[in-house]
Amino acid sequence: MQSTWRIAPALLACALSVTARAEVVSNTNMSFFTVTGLTPAEIYRNILDRGPRVSGARALATIGTRATQDGGLKQHDGSCRVTDYVISLEFDIQRPHIANEHVLPPEDRALWQEMNMFIVAHEDQHKKVWQACAAELDQRMLTLSASNCGELSSKAEALWNEMLVNCD
Repeated sequence: MQSTWRIAPALLACALSVTARAEVVSNTNMSFFTVTGLTPAEIYRNILDRGPRVSGARALATIGTRATQDGGLKQHDGSCRVTDYVISLEFDIQRPHIANEHVLPPEDRALWQEMNMFIVAHEDQHKKVWQACAAELDQRMLTLSASNCGELSSKAEALWNEMLVNCD
């Protein structure tokens, strides 16, 4: 996981007509690793042998998330607010792909398709968790304020770091 936070000092002087907005943007990159086998057991062993690792352990699939944020701060009438806030989520998913699914008998092919659907749903659930966390933070940033922009920057950074820990 990777994160960045940028508050451009020039944005402190933004025109007063700038309205606060926030959004969450996400992009998913999908890659596959090829596996072989003539039985479900052979395919499973090949997935574990050739597939990704998560914290050193063998995995059926993986999802990596890079979260970044960008925005500005605007001082007006004794308070500072976050402006033009954007959270970007970049998901990298790696899943198995059988080299030749048609070598499997129909019942084994159905089992593979069922397992593959489970993998897709599982990785999608990870994405949904991150998107929900980001959406919650996004809304909190719209209402966040402080008497000065230095204080607001510290509050915003603390909320960002909290989201990164809670969502991972």
